[in-house]
Amino acid sequence: MIQLVIEADYRDYARSTFTNHEARLEDLEQLAIFARQFETMEDFLTQVALMTSIEAEDQSAASNDDERLRLSTIHQAKGLEFKIVFVIMLCEGLFPSSRSLDFEDSLEEERRLFYVAVTRAKDELYLSYPIVRAVASGGDWMQQPSRFLGAIPSTLREEWNLRSFSPYG
Repeated sequence: MIQLVIEADYRDYARSTFTNHEARLEDLEQLAIFARQFETMEDFLTQVALMTSIEAEDQSAASNDDERLRLSTIHQAKGLEFKIVFVIMLCEGLFPSSRSLDFEDSLEEERRLFYVAVTRAKDELYLSYPIVRAVASGGDWMQQPSRFLGAIPSTLREEWNLRSFSPYG
């Protein structure tokens, strides 16, 4: 349902109303992906309510602790820098998204986002993807590493001490 709202009216509304419309749309699309794993709206809302109350409890505990974890989209991380960054789900169809593969401009925008993601790390950068991923339509799918991982020059892979990006080697 979230995706329908985005496609129906919200995309145009966001473009005309917000300067950060791309980030808002990305957040909503991520919410739609998250929501697909629930069978009913009640299950989804229950989980979101639990997550919200846990997050609220964690906020008060985090203020007294220097060790914190921040979950963020790449759009939200633009202009920020972190000591350690994990970029997850770097597999074909997710990053770059399957929607972007049909249009060169979209693919290049995803490539720029990948650059933004990897340049947020000050000290440590972890790039990962699943070998197998459960999908909303049922079953498990073998995953291929993102083409962006393969595009990292070998000299940088060696300098960054990256292990092979192939699931078999």
